[in-house]
Amino acid sequence: MTRVRVELGLRTAAIAIALAAVVDPAITSNRATKPVVSVIAGAPDAALADRVERVIGKSATVVRAPTSLADASVFVGDALPTVDDAVPTPAFVVFDDRAGTSVVISSLSAPPWTPKDARAPIAIDAHVTHARGKTMDVMLRAGDLVVDRTTRRIASDDEHAAIALGFIPTAAGAASLRISARIDGSVANADAVVDVRDKRWAVLFFDPRPSWMSTFARRALEDDSRFVVTSRVVTSRNVSTDAGAPPSRLDDLAALALFDVVVVGAPEALTQNDVAALDAFMRRRGGSVVMLADRRAAGPYDRLTQVASWSADSGKASTIETVSGDSGSLRSSEIAWPTHLPDGADAVARTGARPVVWRSPIGAGQLIVSGALDAWRFRDQSASGFNRFWRSVIADAAVGAPSAIDVAIDRGAIAPSGSTNVSVILRDAALSSVRPIRATVSATLEATGKPTVPVRLWPGADIGEFRGTLRGTSPGIYRLVVASGGARASSPIVVVADAAQPALDARDVLSAFANAHGGRALSVSELPSALRDAIHPTPRLETWHPMRSAWWIVPFALALSGEWWIRRRKGRL
Repeated sequence: MTRVRVELGLRTAAIAIALAAVVDPAITSNRATKPVVSVIAGAPDAALADRVERVIGKSATVVRAPTSLADASVFVGDALPTVDDAVPTPAFVVFDDRAGTSVVISSLSAPPWTPKDARAPIAIDAHVTHARGKTMDVMLRAGDLVVDRTTRRIASDDEHAAIALGFIPTAAGAASLRISARIDGSVANADAVVDVRDKRWAVLFFDPRPSWMSTFARRALEDDSRFVVTSRVVTSRNVSTDAGAPPSRLDDLAALALFDVVVVGAPEALTQNDVAALDAFMRRRGGSVVMLADRRAAGPYDRLTQVASWSADSGKASTIETVSGDSGSLRSSEIAWPTHLPDGADAVARTGARPVVWRSPIGAGQLIVSGALDAWRFRDQSASGFNRFWRSVIADAAVGAPSAIDVAIDRGAIAPSGSTNVSVILRDAALSSVRPIRATVSATLEATGKPTVPVRLWPGADIGEFRGTLRGTSPGIYRLVVASGGARASSPIVVVADAAQPALDARDVLSAFANAHGGRALSVSELPSALRDAIHPTPRLETWHPMRSAWWIVPFALALSGEWWIRRRKGRL
């Protein structure tokens, strides 16, 4: 009896399937459709694109070309293919996560010039991939001589390593530098040129009355060969003590323009004319003014500081640390600081939250104010870095003072077939308040034993700016010499057969592209989950025919086969 029921059930199921197939019923319901994903790859990355299609093919409809109908785009490989501007978002970038170790120097920072015997900081950013746990070796060479070297252990498979190196030149001239980063057989190079000058910064100390603070800061600079110190101390009316040939008064702007920095002791004793002259020195010369107060008192100089109210403290000596942490500290038992820093000002050194030494931009120059009123009393090297602090602060201020002619070359080292852009700024024209400006400038490319080549410069977008292009020539060391009026300036350029430049890693470019289009850069294994999180298909009413599925043939065949097998067992076949 049981076999009869089974036989009848199988026959009924087969007939029902057949009748449903003939009727072909239609059903309307909310259904989530597969998202359409556009996978775009260049020819060299076709194999990686195949991997991507296999990984996401079950959950998405893959189109191997750009299409505006896509719900998302996936760019494959290390190069961005050419596509139309309209890229369906979000856009993801997939890198080959099975690639080998690589290193790219993506940026290099070197000063255009440095004084002889002074340390020139050289910094690079190295992008290292697939090197977790390995050690990167970075070397700085000046010619054939290794002048600095460091190693860095890589902590991840995609890391940007900031590396700081140093170069101390012993002779003036163009120093050709090469930075090499090596890791596991992968090497990246970058070239730079630093102009080593036998230059000393001109600093004027002007004290309208004797000041111990200014006196000891001046002595610190007099012991440093990088500075040429000139001073005037007014001891009484019409009587002064001079060192060098200082201007007799601060309102002699032509004489003041010869200095990079003016250091003022006892600033509360300055006159209105002195303050106006210092203001013009900062705005029209672009120089720096350092005010070393030894007591807090009101005066015309308050117009320069723009400080509405001051706070003060005295008693126990406090340590005043630099914000940057790269120079000595001060100690002082009497300090004064602005209750609120002026707009645009920032702290140079502080004790706690109190900005005791601070600076403020004024025109093209800057004003530096010290409220460490009796720091000169604490000059013991074991407890205070008084000398080192003021040498560093005033050197930084001097570096920021523009020269009469500033020459900037985009790349100091180029190949014979290469080129680089040149920018020339005439300080007096750029900072002048008189319009229109009339200025002439000439430039030549010079090298020992080679003919002089004129370089054409054109007016730039800014007043006092001129621009041009230098083309590579035979290998050697050259100087671009620029003249305007009675002023001259030069900058070196080295033509090297195998010149190497920092290059932004293609993966960085692609990552930025993906971020700008609502996606990110990732590996193949991370892509499915990223697409699920980013794409949310909207369910929609859809009419579908369930009996049109080829899978119905399976239960139909099983039902017929089952009935046939039972009938045969019964001997009815």
